[in-house]
Formats: sequence, structure tokens, C-alpha cells
Amino acid sequence: MPKMMKYTQAGFTLVELVTVIILLGVVGTFSSRFIADNVVLYQSSVNQNERLNDARFVINRMSKELESAIAFSVKVDASCMSFVPFNAAGQYINNVAMKNPIELIMDPISRAAGSAATGTFNGQKISVLTTKSDDFYQPASGSIAVIDTYIVSGANDTQAEVALLGSVLTLDSAVSRYFIFDREVRYCLEDNHSTLFRYEKIGSSTASQARMMNGLSANSSMSLTSATQFSNAILELNFNFLLRDNSEIKFEHQVVMSNVP
Repeated sequence: MPKMMKYTQAGFTLVELVTVIILLGVVGTFSSRFIADNVVLYQSSVNQNERLNDARFVINRMSKELESAIAFSVKVDASCMSFVPFNAAGQYINNVAMKNPIELIMDPISRAAGSAATGTFNGQKISVLTTKSDDFYQPASGSIAVIDTYIVSGANDTQAEVALLGSVLTLDSAVSRYFIFDREVRYCLEDNHSTLFRYEKIGSSTASQARMMNGLSANSSMSLTSATQFSNAILELNFNFLLRDNSEIKFEHQVVMSNVP
């Protein structure tokens, strides 16, 4: 009778199984920490990009507006930055001191926009050699007068005549420069510097309000190097954004406003 073949059954021992379970646990622990760290890093990166995009939008908006700011009108009081954008600018003919009406040189587009048919410039202010920022936000003074009527006159399409209301101008610019304006724009850091608001006032109307940014830290600030007759105005914007983890990201920007005498 042939001998029966013996078979042995192979398998994992208890020690091997425990070892594998321990190894899987270690690998899983480190993997979960790696994934969690990357998730946190991704969320932080997304949050930073969102805040930087907010900053770029607001800075671009402010920079664009400040391109048309009269350099001497820019001022920073406490937590607010104010400026006056001009609607038209150019040179006048002869002298304007103690004269009414006065004659202006104006580009054809502005000249047509302010024609008697539309009366665009009627009631607006005209500035000649105004070097004190507060004067732009006060009633008419020696360097600022109110336009009563604006008349497109003569065959020359780059000239116009302006009649002044009440007081006349008492100063002349060395380069015969004038600015016409009717708006005041103000950016303010409020609520302990955590929110940036924009205000705009046209003429004597009530100022409108718009929220531009929030989530700023108390370290945010705006500072100004005022314009002189020989230098530009320089505005320093320092916005510190609070992230979800309570850390801060700093955004610094400098805006130069060209001073045209």
C-alpha cells in the first residue's frame, strides 16, 4: 500500500498579524498627519490669495482715482484720506486775478461736455494756485471760485469763457494753470481700523458710503507726504489682513500723485 503524502498548511502567525497591524497603524498615522497638514496649507494659501486679490482690487481702484486727484487737495486726517478729483484742467488766457469773466484753454471734449446745452460745469468750482488742502473743502476763497455760467465762445474749439458767481479769483498761477472740480472722495479706516469705507460727496449732497474691505487689523494705516511746489504728493498705504488662523498678511503700496503747478 503506497504511503500517503503529508500536506502542511501554511499561514500567518499571530505575531506576524500583530506586526502588520502595528505597521499599518504607524503608516496611517503619518499619512493622516501629512494629508491634514497639506489641507491646512492649501486652505491657508487660498485664504491668502483671496485677501491679496481683495487688496489688489481696492489698491487699483484707489490708484486709478488718485490719477485725477489735484495733488494739493490730498490730505490724511486721523484714519481718513481725502482728495478732490478734477473734471477738467488746463491753462487760462491772460490773467484771472480780479477778473470776471475769465477765458480758459480747454480740450475739445471737455469744452463740448461743459457747453451751455448741458451746463455741466455750472455750479462747480475752479481752482487757481490752491496750495492749502483745507481750501478745497471750504466755501470759495481767493484761490477758488464758483462757476456761474460756462459759455463756449469763439471759433477756436479749444477756448471757453467762464463767468464766476459771487467772489472772484485773487491769485494767478505762474504757469496759468486751472482745475475744475465738484467732488470730494474720502477713504476711511473705521471700526478700530478693521474696515475700509469709501465716501463720495458731490456738491452739497449727502456723502454716499461704500464698504471696500473688511477683516483688517488695527495696524492698518494710511500716511501722506504732502505735495509742495517742487515735489509730488506720496501716499503710503499699509493694509494688514487678518487670516482665518488669526495671523496677518501685510500689503504695502505707494501712490504718487503728480503735482502740476
